[in-house]
Amino acid sequence: MIAIRDPAHAYMLLSSGVTRPRTQFPWHRKNGSFGYLALTSGSPGRVSQPTAEETEQLRAQMDQRRAQSAETDRLFWARLNDVEQRFGELLEATAAELTRVGAATLRTTTGDIHARIICFPNDHLVVELVHPRGWSQGMSSQARVAHDCVHALASTLAQAPPDTEPLAR
Repeated sequence: MIAIRDPAHAYMLLSSGVTRPRTQFPWHRKNGSFGYLALTSGSPGRVSQPTAEETEQLRAQMDQRRAQSAETDRLFWARLNDVEQRFGELLEATAAELTRVGAATLRTTTGDIHARIICFPNDHLVVELVHPRGWSQGMSSQARVAHDCVHALASTLAQAPPDTEPLAR
């Protein structure tokens, strides 16, 4: 079997801690059992059907979660658009420095956002952002890296606490 791998994707997987799936040979299994367990009506592991009231309650919970998720999405996109409009020039200047030098720092009121570009063969790039709340990575190409950097920085600012503002250079 031949595997064609994207080096940028492989880097992202390795740096995130995801391990490669390995074939499980029968002699490597931790327990000696395998196969299916037949669940019958007398089996203690049998799952019972929910009642009509339980089904209705589960549907109501699902609808409520969908509404909350839609509201969360709407608020995030509104914040992202606001960040891009208010701080667009500063984000573009930081992205320009990032594409020119390969690393840049955007200072904010709640901590710095450190960005770097990791280049791979065949026009593959990884844009990596490290900030006080964690880190993120995204794949890009030479043609789109400036655009992707602006949006990655804006998204990181939009996910920050509401009082976070970038500091002018």
